[in-house]
Amino acid sequence: MRNERHSGQRRSSSRTEKPDPLMKVEWCRVIEHPESGGVLVVITEPNLHVIRLRPKSGSGLQMVGARLYMGIDHSKRDVVQDILGFARIRDLSNSASIELPVVIQQVIEDSPEIFIQQFFNRAGNLSLKMHAFELLAGVGNKKAMDMVTRRGRAGWENFAQLDEDCGINSAELLAKRFVSEIEDRSLEPRLIDLLLRQDE
Repeated sequence: MRNERHSGQRRSSSRTEKPDPLMKVEWCRVIEHPESGGVLVVITEPNLHVIRLRPKSGSGLQMVGARLYMGIDHSKRDVVQDILGFARIRDLSNSASIELPVVIQQVIEDSPEIFIQQFFNRAGNLSLKMHAFELLAGVGNKKAMDMVTRRGRAGWENFAQLDEDCGINSAELLAKRFVSEIEDRSLEPRLIDLLLRQDE
């Protein structure tokens, strides 16, 4: 009986010890803010969680793509009052769904150290027949192998160089992949988890 009670306590404590993925988040970008004082729909940087926030009274209407501080230091929060939790993707408005890939692309383009260095310069084979580049829309095996050749040993330093070498809009393609993964949790493999959410 005593063992059962202790094992139950262990189970419940291990459940509560799972870290809140939003606790370490400091910055986010606005996807939608339809009315001043209304709920904000944002995406976190760089982990790409879609969440809802309550703005501070009098903070005004926030533009799509605006970068907001939402970290634990409340003295730095100019706009954000409370974190309301995760947004359900299926409940997003049409305008929010349209803006989602655009704002994610902004996040990608502003963080080349993550997305160029960690993905484009390191991506390898997922299997004997498939390269990670093939997860990007319109990139087949032949194109992926061409990209690997053009990457060489040195890799790319910025998106402009990458795009010119490969004839693609790399940030846009990566953003589209991330949106697909956000909308469909069953999609595998998940670049979001491999690149951005390993510690969660």
